[in-house]
Formats: sequence, structure tokens, C-alpha cells
Amino acid sequence: MAYNDLREWIAKLEKEGELARIKTEVDWNLEIGAIARENMDRGGPALLFENIKDHKNTLCKKLFTCSLSTFSRVAMAMGLPKDTPYKDLIQVWRERAKRPIKPVVVDNGPCKENILKGDDVDLFQFPVPHWEKLDGGRYIGTFHGVVTKDPETGWINLGTYRQMIHNKNITTMSVAQGQHIWFHWRKYRPKGKNMPAAVVIGWDPVLPAVSCAPVATGIDEYDIMGAIRQKPVELVKCETVDLYVPATAEIILEGEIITDRSQFITCGPFGEFTGYYGPANPRPPFRVHCITFRNDPIFQGTVTGKPITEDAIISAVNHSAAVWDILDERMPGVKGANNEPSASSNLIVQIDNSYYGQVHQVAANVWSSHLSNMTCKNIIVCDEDIDIYNLAEVFWALGYRVDPSNDIIQFPGWISALDPIVHPKDRLSAGGNKGIRLLIDATKPIDRPRSEEYWGEKFAVVAYPDKDTMNMVRSKWESYGI
Repeated sequence: MAYNDLREWIAKLEKEGELARIKTEVDWNLEIGAIARENMDRGGPALLFENIKDHKNTLCKKLFTCSLSTFSRVAMAMGLPKDTPYKDLIQVWRERAKRPIKPVVVDNGPCKENILKGDDVDLFQFPVPHWEKLDGGRYIGTFHGVVTKDPETGWINLGTYRQMIHNKNITTMSVAQGQHIWFHWRKYRPKGKNMPAAVVIGWDPVLPAVSCAPVATGIDEYDIMGAIRQKPVELVKCETVDLYVPATAEIILEGEIITDRSQFITCGPFGEFTGYYGPANPRPPFRVHCITFRNDPIFQGTVTGKPITEDAIISAVNHSAAVWDILDERMPGVKGANNEPSASSNLIVQIDNSYYGQVHQVAANVWSSHLSNMTCKNIIVCDEDIDIYNLAEVFWALGYRVDPSNDIIQFPGWISALDPIVHPKDRLSAGGNKGIRLLIDATKPIDRPRSEEYWGEKFAVVAYPDKDTMNMVRSKWESYGI
């Protein structure tokens, strides 16, 4: 199902027993971040904070977080049963994303119920947390969508790019080399123009789910959101920039991203998706000229850092889907992909192991794709009999199907600029670093002769009851009284 807005999503979560309303007063300074962190560590519900220190009388009094921090709630966000397996979420995402649905433009919407411009703009009216102690400040952009447009082609991009508040109308914007927002930004800079941008906070859960997805260059994320929710996104035009935003969003920030490097402001440190702090560095300012918002708006954000977090869960689904699509386009025999939520640098791929070189093709195809910018540094390839979504089985394959002298392959290449394995003195740029990628062949070797000791097979036979006996036992299971 498609959720009309954030409030409908919250109502659904509450109906399903998946929401906790926090009525105890909490401090935006560190306490909210720690509560969200502990809640995610415990596999807890979505959280709606309704009593926040210093925000009893501000324009925005509520904060929502943790709604996509379990696979069961990701399933709900996609209109699927709560018990839908992780692998099936990936498959449904793949199937829907192949059928984009264009957005539709409407005349007006609740996001225009209140409009502030000029001196009335004040970002501190929103209960933006200082999420973690070593953060450089209050991060207003952590689980949102930043809308920009290519000035030449009109291609719309909507991504999750972190934003730290510096004063009442200025944030910094993460515009990292290689990301789609950077593609747009670098076209404005030679013209001496700033880049118009709109920030969407709080809407249907597909907003953050797709904003952090590795959508291909040139594809409009609104089309993919429509595909995932199976209903067009209704958009309204912004007040001060030539961009469009969801009509029922909670909060919209309109403004411009500065292109003059002399005006850059230091942003950070910030707890990144790697689980480690990224360094403070100069970033372009985002100057907010206008804020539109609903009556009694709800701010949405999330705490990032050491996995497994809310962003890690949804990224595991959308990144796994993207990897699987790329491999299917380029080679035969791929049966599954798992960009594991505990570390997006790790990718586990399942193949039918039908020809020599198939394992190496997996790595070559992934590392030659755009996904290798930030993820998939380490690739483990497993046989079809290994459940790659069960780490116990993956580690069993690592333990007994890997010959380190042949099956562990190092490959030099570009790795994430945020990867802490690279020491600060050795960093190349904000876009990427020189590093080593790793391929582990955890498949049974197929270039060996068959052996009588293996009942005519090339590799040792798995010790597990035969299929017929197991089927018989399963059919009689209730009769055992177990």
C-alpha cells in the first residue's frame, strides 16, 4: 500500500503495535540519540517523541525515528506482510523498481499550510537532535531527501546528504565527489551560480528508503518511489525555487547550495554509516530562504553510526536489489545477493557454480559498477546450497570451502572516502581513497577430479539426512508432540 503521508504511516505502525509514544520529557542534546540507539540495539518499535526539552512552544514539537529499523517494518512500508523474509523484500524491490511510475503535479497540499520567508526562517524551531557526543553539531538532515535538478538535462535527483545546522538559516550540505548531487552542483559552479535545492523531511516511508538507494544516474527518484509504493507521488511546486516536492510532506526547506569554495564551512565530525566518525571538512553551505510546513509538523531523523541502524536496514534491501540487478544484466547463474546490513562494505553473492571463472566475474562486474564507490569492498561468493542471508551458513562455507592459497584474492582499487582503514594522512580526496578490495571464493571447487571417496563427487558430501527422510519427518512433525 502507499501511505499518503507520515501521519498515515505512524497510524499504521500504532495499529500494528509497532510504535511507542515517548511522553516523558527528553533532551534533544544527546538523550534522544542515545534512546534511539538503545531502541535499535534492542530491536524496538518506531519512536514518536512528544515532549522535548526547549521545544514546548516552538513551531515543531515532535520528533519521529526508528520506523525502518527492522525488516518487518520495511515490509510494512512496502505494503507486504510483516513476516516477509529479507530475501523476498529484495526481490519485491527489484520487481517494482523495474516499473517506474511518474509523479503527478497538484495545485496545493498540506506542506503549504505554513510559509516562512526571509528573517522569519529559523531552523532552531525544529527539535533537531545533537545525536551523539562527538558530532560537530545538530544534524537536521539524516533521514530526508534533498531535491536538485540538472540545469542542462532537467534530471531530478533526490538523495540523502547530511546537513549540519550552523545558524538559523544556514546548514552545510554534503556534496561528495561521485554522488549525484555533485553531478548537478559541478554544472552550476562554472557558471558562477548557486544551485537551487529543496529538502523534504517527513513523508511516506519510501522517501528515505529510496533517497538512500543507489538509483542509476539519470533516473528520477520520484519515479522509483512511485514504483515501490505502487502509486504516483503527488508533487507541488516550491515557493522560491523551480523544484517540486511531495504535497503532503511535513517540512520543506527551500534555498540554494553555495558553489563558491571560499564560502565553504567546516562540517563535522559525524558518525557515519561505517560505524566510525568521519572527519570534519569544508562543505558548501545551504542557505535556506523559505520553510513551508504542515500544522503541528513532525520532524523526522535518525541516529547513524555503528551498525545495525535504521539506515543500514533499509540500505541492505535497496543495495542488495541493485547489486543483484547489475549481476543479472552482466552474467548468468546468479541466485542471490546480500549487501549485509552489519557492514555495507561486505557483499555475499550466491551462484549456481556452473563454470570456472564465474566467481571472478561476480567481483569484476560489481567492482566495475557505480556501486563500488561506497560499498561492496569485500565480496564472498557461495554455492547455491548456502543460505547467504544466514551468516551461520556463510561462516560454515568460509570455514570449509576456502583454500587461502587460491581462494582469497586481493584487488587494488577505489574504496569509500569514509573507510577508516585508510589513515587520514593517506586520504586522496572527499570522493574516494586508494585501497584493496577482497574476493573470497567460498564455493566448492569445480576444477577437481571426481573421487570415489566422495561418492563420485568433486567435493566432500554434506552430512545431513537425506531429502526423502526429512520430507517424511516433516510431514509427521505434529504427531511427534514436539
